[in-house]
Amino acid sequence: MARAAVLTTLDELVRAGTLLFGAGFRPEAPGWRANLRAAYRRRALETHPDRARTLGRAEAELAREFQAVTRAYELLAAAAPSRRADHAAARAARVEPSRPSRRDPQAAPLHPEPRSGAPRVRVGVRPEDLPQRRLRLAEFLYYTGRVSWSDLVDAIAWQRAERPPLGRIAVTLGFLTRADVDALLARRRAEGAGHVPFGDYAVRAGYLTSFQRLAALGRQAALHRPIGRYFVERGLVDDRDLEEIRVRIARHNARF
Repeated sequence: MARAAVLTTLDELVRAGTLLFGAGFRPEAPGWRANLRAAYRRRALETHPDRARTLGRAEAELAREFQAVTRAYELLAAAAPSRRADHAAARAARVEPSRPSRRDPQAAPLHPEPRSGAPRVRVGVRPEDLPQRRLRLAEFLYYTGRVSWSDLVDAIAWQRAERPPLGRIAVTLGFLTRADVDALLARRRAEGAGHVPFGDYAVRAGYLTSFQRLAALGRQAALHRPIGRYFVERGLVDDRDLEEIRVRIARHNARF
């Protein structure tokens, strides 16, 4: 089976892991790598289209789920945290602050305010040691050893919880009624299509047009709280750090 080239985002890693291992998936847990193939085989058996009659489900629906499961496995197998990333997380937990290299001014560590009861570790990371692709803020913080896997996953969960549901936004915009949203959610549950995003499902069911879906997604994105606020509010970085971090991210991303 051909593997995906790279994982686009760590958020995608969380979604893929949740699809294979369930809602309790934690990327920082060491055991999931060893159990990845077994988890894939189990989920593949549960979703294979050949079992449609046995499971009493539509073959086309199972085919979509099977493709999603296969894609999740490929992403996790190709882009599981590297040994270097594991070491970075370990350093963030127990290593004394490192000194910046005079030969590489970009590697100078940032200086966050200590979190109460848990002094923060400052880890200098050379640009060439970062993943050679564009990075988002949370990813950059993780790969530079500023936050742990647990911090990163919790930040993603926080941002999702802070994001207004698309159905509620569609009601606010006048595209749907509350009764429409309830009917769509119930229908999606009954069909076992919980993996299908609400907007996509509403378009497929004829409740929203593609334009309305895009408009609702645009409003949802505008109402997102920036993920950086999670790290600031928990003392992992401060506002001064964020400005310096964004400069370093822009410098890194300009290469790709």
